[in-house]
Amino acid sequence: MWQIATFNNTFAKQKRHINNLIYPMKFNTILLICVIAFPTIVYAQKGDKAYKRYEGNIGSSISITANIVQLYEKLSGNYQYKYIEDDANMHYGKSIELSGEIDENNNAKLREFGSKEFTFIGKIDDNTFNGDWNAGDDRKVPFEMAEYYPNGSMPFDVHYLRSEGKLVKGEADSPVAEIEMTLIYPTNDYVQPEIADSVKKIIVNSYFGPGFEVNNPDSMMLSFEKEYLEKYVKQNENWHEVGGASFNWENMISMSVVYNTGYMLCIEYLKYAYSGGSHGMTNLSYDIIYLDNGELLTFADVFKGDEEAKEKLTQVLTKQLRKDYSIPDEVLLSEAGFFVEKVEPNRNIYVNGNGVGFLYNSYEIAPYSQGSTNIFLEFSQIKDLVKMGTPVYQMTKR
Repeated sequence: MWQIATFNNTFAKQKRHINNLIYPMKFNTILLICVIAFPTIVYAQKGDKAYKRYEGNIGSSISITANIVQLYEKLSGNYQYKYIEDDANMHYGKSIELSGEIDENNNAKLREFGSKEFTFIGKIDDNTFNGDWNAGDDRKVPFEMAEYYPNGSMPFDVHYLRSEGKLVKGEADSPVAEIEMTLIYPTNDYVQPEIADSVKKIIVNSYFGPGFEVNNPDSMMLSFEKEYLEKYVKQNENWHEVGGASFNWENMISMSVVYNTGYMLCIEYLKYAYSGGSHGMTNLSYDIIYLDNGELLTFADVFKGDEEAKEKLTQVLTKQLRKDYSIPDEVLLSEAGFFVEKVEPNRNIYVNGNGVGFLYNSYEIAPYSQGSTNIFLEFSQIKDLVKMGTPVYQMTKR
């Protein structure tokens, strides 16, 4: 049985490469993108909720750009780096997920996905985030970032709601429905209001659903909460007559910023719902928005549409999946637990500074037990398949 290849080995290789730059006193430029999130609950919580985009550096030569969402004492996010190699070419690192925490004195700790040790340990103070980066083997390198929104990036506010409602009011053993919502929404002072309005409409459509009226973000969340709890009561009003089933519901919707640089904005939506049965369902989806005009970029706006390009993309995706999961060429994908023998491109794509990812949710190409399947393709792998003249095509030419 072949196990999914984690990102840890890739991250370790990247970190060793960076160490070779740092400790021989050869340092260049890294791009760091961090998104950090904290939950607001109906009961008391300490701390703030905010989105900040940072830029800075690790050491003297690795540049940092960071998108950070703070939701009280919890932190989560991702970072990406870049540096100049010996041949004077720019090397762009993969986007790496982070999670962590911040205390009442604004001391923050973040670890990379799959790591037991904290990677970034520092302090978030007003518009800065400074501290030490863990390079491994007990070696520390100072990092510093400052809040910064250059042209082609967008500031956001963070809104949060968490509540629960009983199926039968006043009944102690009544089933309950829980709802938790984290909404990242453009600020009202963005320099181009028409672009911000377009982004708002796109977010509302993806977050709340088609036809939902664009309004004040907190009002929209309260309206969604009300509809959800009313639906819960209506659909389960005869719960006393049905035995052996669970009538507790859960609904969680959260967002993160995948990329927010160079007029390219990519947002991730994570939705989890449980309404009885053996398990809940998790769905990940993305919006790619071109901030030059506020338009949503779809698969057709990124990739060539002819059959030859589709077949080549299928080959690249299948090859990358086999590499990620360590599946030999002579082994059928179905023998390794997948539903397909080749991976055709779906339309659930995301973009960051290093390439384009394809996200296949549970049951698309693999069973629920395997979770979602994330196949990331670097720009070097798809540069001939991206539609010429498009914003993403320009990213492949850097």
